[in-house]
Amino acid sequence: MASTQRGERELKEKVTQELKTATDPVEIIRLKCLQRGCKGIKEIGTRFRIMDDDKSEKISRAEFSKGINELGCAFDKKQMDEAFNAFDTDQSGEIDYNEFLIKLQEKSYNSKRKAIVQKAFDKVDKDKSGEINIDDLKGVYDVHSHPKFKSGELSEDQILEEFLSTFESPGDSDGKVTREEFFSYYAGISASIDNDAYFVLMMENAWKLNESTRKKAAPGDYKSKDLMDSFGKRTARTNFSRGGTDLNCSLKVSQQKSGVFQRAL
Repeated sequence: MASTQRGERELKEKVTQELKTATDPVEIIRLKCLQRGCKGIKEIGTRFRIMDDDKSEKISRAEFSKGINELGCAFDKKQMDEAFNAFDTDQSGEIDYNEFLIKLQEKSYNSKRKAIVQKAFDKVDKDKSGEINIDDLKGVYDVHSHPKFKSGELSEDQILEEFLSTFESPGDSDGKVTREEFFSYYAGISASIDNDAYFVLMMENAWKLNESTRKKAAPGDYKSKDLMDSFGKRTARTNFSRGGTDLNCSLKVSQQKSGVFQRAL
């Protein structure tokens, strides 16, 4: 927990410094989101819906201006128009949800980071529908050692729904995670990690991307909150040891209160 709080604090300090010299309106909006922490870009989905006064699932120029001012961006008309036009990539005169998220994510990923996040999404999106749902997770994560599953308090589906909700905007969980939502979740995480190699390693460990064969691990390998934290939050420390030609890495994460997930099968 302490390492997570430290990472959040360091990100906010870094972003505050960058805001002092930022001039691009889109970058200012992105940094304002990140001032709220690693989840800032993910949670912008809620902000999008707040901006969408007429519930059309698209933002007009007037709705955009109102929402951006409420976010804390003191733009003049020229800056506001520049920002709106940058988000309105199809020049329709309105901004839809995907346009909004994709534009915010652009500067959070270089090609290496984008590729590893896509690899993780593709692994879980087993039916290649472009969305991750409970059926995709079944067979990828085993919840049978989760205390609430063992006690009968929660079913497998309920536990997996709770897990999926970590990638969605608060109060807007539909049990499906789109590619854009998945990338938005990791955009904030990416912004908090300066080193490409560490970010890639974190993703490989969280999603077992280097495992060539699927093996069942012993019960209790991961606690559920630890697993969720390893998906994107900073860990306390990373241990490397080399034996022969193999590189073994373990990410030690802070223990939290929720139950137990087993490793990916």
